[in-house]
Amino acid sequence: MIRIGDLALAVQAGICVVAFAFVLLKFVADARLDEFRQQMFLIRDELFDYAAAGKINFDEGAYRLLRKSMNGFIRYGHQLTFFRLCVTMVELKLQGKNSESKWTEDWHLSLEKVRDDEVRATLEQFHERAMTCVAERVIFGSPALISLVVCSVPFLMARLGWLNLKQIRIKAPFFTLSHVLDTRIIENEAAAAAVA
Repeated sequence: MIRIGDLALAVQAGICVVAFAFVLLKFVADARLDEFRQQMFLIRDELFDYAAAGKINFDEGAYRLLRKSMNGFIRYGHQLTFFRLCVTMVELKLQGKNSESKWTEDWHLSLEKVRDDEVRATLEQFHERAMTCVAERVIFGSPALISLVVCSVPFLMARLGWLNLKQIRIKAPFFTLSHVLDTRIIENEAAAAAVA
């Protein structure tokens, strides 16, 4: 026979576990978003310092596009989840838009106009760092994508010849994300968010 005191204790424990899980998940989600935005702010600040040092003109198209993209990711960061990105992809398919890549096209055209090879390479590194930050945000927020990354690491090591853990940690998230979702659409959405 179950005593009322035991039943009350079980209900109390259940309520506490549910409340603890809710609070923990809420704080973890908020902390992940704050961390993502902080990382993007740091990359954007380094880009600004690079331009302030006279390496590239503030009016240069590649600089403006990259900064606009980063601003969009900072603003759009709360929507950078696997579920929301999948919904966006489905919406675009239903509207008959396979892949909007205006930002990507503009980015490549503006990079071609940068005369200095070193500056072009540095801008590409800033872009890669920003997209790696985005990929980590999306992947590490989805248990399914985390599993995919873990399962694909041995394959990626064999296929791409990655030899050290640092290289895997830096490149695996973006590599995986770019094979699951169209990153051009993610960049377009971020650029649109920066304008709105």
